[in-house]
Amino acid sequence: MDGMADADIGRRPLGGPSSPLPDGLLSFDADLRIGHVSPRATVQLGLARVRRSHTGLSDLLEASPRLDRDAVTTLVSAAVSRVSTPEQDIFADAPDGGGDPIRLAGAPGLRFSFARTGEAGWLLAVEEEPGLPGGGGADHVTGLADRAMFEARLAAALDRPPRRRVGLAVLICDIDGIRAINQVLGHAVGEELLRAAGRRLRATLREADLVARMAGEEFAVLQADVADATQAQALCARLVDLLARPYLIAGETVTVTPRIGFALAPADGTEAGLLVRRAGLARTEASSAGGWLRFAPEMDARFRELRALETALRRAVEGEQFELHFQPQVALPEGRLTGFEALIRWRHPERGLVPPIEFLPIAERIGLMGRIGTWVLREACRVAAGWPDGLRVAVNIAPSQFERDGLPPAVEAALAASGLAAERLELEVTENVLLAAQETALEQLRALRGLGVHIAMDDFGTGYSSLTQLRIFPFDRLKIDRSFVRDLCAGGDAAAIVRAVAGLGRSLGICVTAEGVETEAQLEGLRAEGCDAAQGYLFGRPVPAGDLPAVIGAFAPASAG
Repeated sequence: MDGMADADIGRRPLGGPSSPLPDGLLSFDADLRIGHVSPRATVQLGLARVRRSHTGLSDLLEASPRLDRDAVTTLVSAAVSRVSTPEQDIFADAPDGGGDPIRLAGAPGLRFSFARTGEAGWLLAVEEEPGLPGGGGADHVTGLADRAMFEARLAAALDRPPRRRVGLAVLICDIDGIRAINQVLGHAVGEELLRAAGRRLRATLREADLVARMAGEEFAVLQADVADATQAQALCARLVDLLARPYLIAGETVTVTPRIGFALAPADGTEAGLLVRRAGLARTEASSAGGWLRFAPEMDARFRELRALETALRRAVEGEQFELHFQPQVALPEGRLTGFEALIRWRHPERGLVPPIEFLPIAERIGLMGRIGTWVLREACRVAAGWPDGLRVAVNIAPSQFERDGLPPAVEAALAASGLAAERLELEVTENVLLAAQETALEQLRALRGLGVHIAMDDFGTGYSSLTQLRIFPFDRLKIDRSFVRDLCAGGDAAAIVRAVAGLGRSLGICVTAEGVETEAQLEGLRAEGCDAAQGYLFGRPVPAGDLPAVIGAFAPASAG
């Protein structure tokens, strides 16, 4: 029976003349050696392909992630011995060649029938239980195909004989913003948004295409019969436009930002896992390319470099390969030194000094910011304890440091170990902290305020709801983002914004600091607009702790501001 076509196997339908042909068919000889597995059965059983080593039913049971070994063994044993049990159903009509086929309903999403096809053969039929259009494993939230089914369908499409092989595209799509919606509006709204996005995806595709939810905010599309890249590009453009349109969920209007990467077969690969990975690489770089991007070979090199950097960063955390540099902060108008901002650097054994912009986003993504942040707090407090009493140290706090209620204990431990007075420590946070996990962050900020620590809002004026945050929590300082300082003398609206923020600070009793001051003209403009303090290259670049005595000596006597 080896090589027999699907139609040949199915000439005698298992369910009788009026029954539809089952979705997948597998034939065996009298000794249960595999004769033929139809392409559809390969997909249903979650196999990339049936390898030559899978010579018998037992090998198949080991190889398939969707076969319940005990259940199918029981089914086959019952059929071979012509015995049925109360848990098994018997078809009313038997195929020609003998015996009632025995059906098992038990494996998730699948039903199996096993029957004789003559004196020297057996047939295993695989039917999909109703639920997911097109069959397969279903994602429990969206009802779309799941990752296993997507990868199996993709593998089956790639495994066609050369004469039947056609081009296809794999699209990986992220729906950025759902995580924040989960945190602000609740998981029920986030799940309904996922379902709505899934419906939009499915409605845009052809019947031959497949959409799946891979995990979290990530969807995948298998676009069939693709002649060239322009077809995939056109689909990406449609999907980006459609997914970015507002959603009305539970009375709330919400928007998300889709990012799509795609890879083509055979041009970008002929193996399922490789295509998915390469489409994912393109997705990670798509945010700066209009929402979608095709895989390019250089992305592999960048990915390998990134992975190497991740590995090195993990070693750096274990070996504490970091150091702090400190940038002066001064009070206006007289220019007195009030303290320093602590800025982390990574002393890479081969690359030298690595700036934070290159490694902190990676640390956030791979979950290292908690340990790095704890080290920064401890080291900053230790160094600052040796300064004159009037000087403060400012430390940046990442949003992830608020996630597990561990920040107040870490701050308290750093203060205790160094002997630094709490009022000499200032923690800088961005408003993203409050947007991401407002209640949790507020509780911790209040606990820190209770210790006597000062709290500053960094990058003020660049977010969505800066004024709202001032009503939620009484900050001690507002730091005007450097973009407004840069444009201060350009004649636009930057001066008016700086003036408004300075006036707001006076009204609320909050100190206002301008960042990124590089020229005397900028400094004079800030003084004229009423800013309280400033920092930037005009007053000094960040320097290692060992150079601080000379910097402190160059300024007038310190005064807290």
